Amino acid sequence: MTSLLKALLVVAFCGSAWASCSESEMIECRTSSYCTRLRYICDGDNDCNDRSDEDNLLCSIWRNNDCSRGSVKCHRFGSSDCVTISRYCEIQDPPCQGDLDMRICEMLKSEKLQHIDTIVLPADIEVTGTPGMNDLEQSEALAEEFVHQIDHTYRNAECPQLYTRIGDACISVFFIGNVSWGDAGAFCNSIGGDLITFDDVIQFTNVVRHLGAHQITSDFWIGGRLLNNSQGWTWNNGKLMEMGAPYWAVRYNIEQCSSRVIQSERNFTRLANDGYCYHYAQSPEESVYGHCAAMTYNNYFYISDEDCLIKKSPLCIHKP
Repeated sequence: MTSLLKALLVVAFCGSAWASCSESEMIECRTSSYCTRLRYICDGDNDCNDRSDEDNLLCSIWRNNDCSRGSVKCHRFGSSDCVTISRYCEIQDPPCQGDLDMRICEMLKSEKLQHIDTIVLPADIEVTGTPGMNDLEQSEALAEEFVHQIDHTYRNAECPQLYTRIGDACISVFFIGNVSWGDAGAFCNSIGGDLITFDDVIQFTNVVRHLGAHQITSDFWIGGRLLNNSQGWTWNNGKLMEMGAPYWAVRYNIEQCSSRVIQSERNFTRLANDGYCYHYAQSPEESVYGHCAAMTYNNYFYISDEDCLIKKSPLCIHKP
């Protein structure tokens, strides 16, 4: 192989490894073309090596007290839901109303982490509101979409009031309310139900598909909790919650990288994945983020451990 051809192959290989981010939920670091995931921004780890993903000013406007990290309140069509920041910036006709600093949207649009104070918003950008519509027209448009969602959330001829049919169960997808985990359980009790628990994969899959199919973007409390470490995660009815796939969201966990080996049938061992560690575990971390279980839009409605005091919507199942 000629030297020129070798050089071209090296350039091609490096270009594919350090090119613009190949996935939509990734962004380039500030001082290099290395890509990190949006969900890693302001998580306390220096993923970019230049700390551009942990910049103090960026994190001060990236985080908020209403939603989990990487998400923000989107006021739209009469509801107030937590959506991912990237989703907040994408939604149009009408766009989200909220407190997000629109310089973040400009940064995501550029696909590269930047110093927030150097970002200048275009003169014609609409920070809030919908161009060409006054507040009354916007409110009426919100009402139309709200009515459209009712049949898929809490109205169905086969179910009691405030419930809809999902699979073979009557479930209340009360996306317009946002309360703590304890309050969510009390709300479900007040309408003749309980926070939903899952006895099988089919029911869980039906709910996840239903929420996605009808563009529900709220985060929901469900009836699971961690009472203590010795007992582990249990449903409100006392049954143990099944860990791992397909219920739980994928979580980053560096401890999964500890010299794992595979034992073959021929009595020799080798490093799993040729020694490469993916840093992920499909379960809560040992040092849990919160002691209550939720299905969140940011995690594609797979189960995650969440702070019980954060406000989310109740997901209730009717008691026969």
